[in-house]
Amino acid sequence: MSHVSGVDTTRALQDAQDGTPAALEDLYARVAPRLLSLIRLRLGPSLRSRLESRDILQATLLRSFERFDQFSGADGRALMAWLARIAENEIRDRADYHHRLRRDAAREEPLDRAAAAVPASVHSVLSRMVQDERARRIEDALESLAPPHRDVILLRMYEELSFAEIASRMGRSEDACRMLLARALAALTLALEEPV
Repeated sequence: MSHVSGVDTTRALQDAQDGTPAALEDLYARVAPRLLSLIRLRLGPSLRSRLESRDILQATLLRSFERFDQFSGADGRALMAWLARIAENEIRDRADYHHRLRRDAAREEPLDRAAAAVPASVHSVLSRMVQDERARRIEDALESLAPPHRDVILLRMYEELSFAEIASRMGRSEDACRMLLARALAALTLALEEPV
């Protein structure tokens, strides 16, 4: 699984918070692929047919860029959790929007207007991102898992939550979450071994 080094991400985060030139762009380049995978998985097949995951990524990065001075976390783990919350809010808002319009395509508002306001640093990260076939295969395998297995992997590996935080979110004990993660990773390994 493509995993961003926590130390490197934390260093990039500190440089971005210090205002080091190009540090924010470097930080976004580090976290964007994993955030895109998280967004695709959180959308699921139903919403993915109506919403473009890269649009959600772009909107998430834009919102985080606009509020970056409000982020008070000190490491890559806190940053991923913060970005995941922004992405989940964006997904929920867009799903609600589409639901209210009852899929009336003539009344949908494209993101193109907002894209014009995207800072160059965010836009260049998005334009440089290439489709990673291995990441897509992992996403497909994750999507094939039972919801509790998929959720525990997302919370631990993508959002980087502690087992105490996972237990709170999933309504289980920490030990139960550890065991669930072990079973989920075994199921993921089997799913990845299946022929394409």
